[in-house]
Amino acid sequence: MLSLQPTTRNPRTLTPNLLPCTIHHNGPLKVSKRYWQPQPSSDDKKTSTAYLRGRKLRGRVVKLPKGYRGYLLQKTERDAVARVDPTTRQGAKRRGLVEEDGDGMEGGDEEEDEVEEVKVMEQKAVFDEMVVWGHEVLPEDGDEYVKGVEEWIALAEAVGDVSHSDW
Repeated sequence: MLSLQPTTRNPRTLTPNLLPCTIHHNGPLKVSKRYWQPQPSSDDKKTSTAYLRGRKLRGRVVKLPKGYRGYLLQKTERDAVARVDPTTRQGAKRRGLVEEDGDGMEGGDEEEDEVEEVKVMEQKAVFDEMVVWGHEVLPEDGDEYVKGVEEWIALAEAVGDVSHSDW
């Protein structure tokens, strides 16, 4: 399980680039010359052209809806402080609300629940737009990344609209 921790300082703002490729590296690079230099289109400032390893890429800006913000997170090796929820079976058992059968095990021969490890995800930056790139052509509304963002936002809105009284 992961715990999201806000940064203690003002997070930097950035614009992530979603590339149509897989890069098998995760972390900083020590490079003497910066090769990623997208050029805005002359006719439309919301589109750009760039070259990656000689291949032409076309990108378009996808803004997040008003009221939404994206976060760049980094997993750490720190453990989060776990809080016991008194409504769980373990909390209920400690309060004497869950009965145990004759052999001392609740519910028969079930084993005790294990404590789940909780690692901290640290906030590194925020964004309100991203650039989605395609090979040679601009990504359309049906692009898997553009569509994925729209679906996640729809899911967030659906979950946010559910009140506890609906359960």
